[in-house]
Amino acid sequence: MPDSPSQSHCRRVARLAGLILFAASAASAASAADPSPRAADESQIRSAAQAYLDALGRGDGKACAALWTPDGDIVDDLGAVLPGRDTVALTAPAPAGAPRPDVRISDTKIRFLTADVAIEDGTIEVGPAGSAIAGRFTATWVRHDGSWKLAALREARAAEPAGPASLEQLGWMVGEWEIERKPPASDAPLAPDAADRPALRLSVKWNATKTFLERDLAMGPADTASPTMLISQRIGWEPLSRSIRSWAFGSDGSHAEGTWHRDGGSWIAHVTTVRPDGSQTGAINIYTYDGKDRCIWRSIPTHVGADHTQPMSATLVRKSGSASR
Repeated sequence: MPDSPSQSHCRRVARLAGLILFAASAASAASAADPSPRAADESQIRSAAQAYLDALGRGDGKACAALWTPDGDIVDDLGAVLPGRDTVALTAPAPAGAPRPDVRISDTKIRFLTADVAIEDGTIEVGPAGSAIAGRFTATWVRHDGSWKLAALREARAAEPAGPASLEQLGWMVGEWEIERKPPASDAPLAPDAADRPALRLSVKWNATKTFLERDLAMGPADTASPTMLISQRIGWEPLSRSIRSWAFGSDGSHAEGTWHRDGGSWIAHVTTVRPDGSQTGAINIYTYDGKDRCIWRSIPTHVGADHTQPMSATLVRKSGSASR
């Protein structure tokens, strides 16, 4: 799925503009108390990083470029190379209302190779807790024309968790959810009119040992409280395929299996359903969580026999106070 303008802006800031530079927000009290000759240099490096971050936030490409050496470069987690001073191309102000990336820095450490060369290492998470992209970075700082500047930045995405622990990343689903009656404008092309939307109630909880997520869904016409369809689904780590899998059973006699994986800030489930008459359908279900209490769900049919099914989309809202890990 293509990114929206705000998603693209966040991704550019988070990746190519230099993840390391967010490390400037980390406390530097230890450096201030350090009596070694390196303390002043480390403080200057952190100040330079903060200046870069500030310039990036206001879209000041000239100020960003000034904090790179002439031949400095970035190599991102996919191996793409970008001259450091070309980050000027990534500093267009964010679209109105676009969120700043949710960034968490940890384990940062600066070490000096010589009096004029320093290496900074650290770990970073970008995105909402529970569905963040994690990685590591290494930045090379050099003293150039009397001040500290970036000479190189190398980024690497951390390996995704495997095994039962990877299921924890779906813990954000826990809670009581309902469909939003009025879809946002960005949803409209894929969604039916609000008046035609079915009533939907979704309850998600862990099983006693946290080895499965239990999702129970009830839906039916919006003008009645009696559901016409009940679906019970279990999501867990499947050791034979070494993947997150789901199994669902409908009150109409249908059943479905799916394979789940994360793609950036979204979870994608490839699902095959067997109907009561024995026919099969396939769909790609995409869940994009906002890090709080909203999730946009999209379903794109992949094969539906002789039928023609339109893509669907809806916004799910979690009921206040129902989230629990």
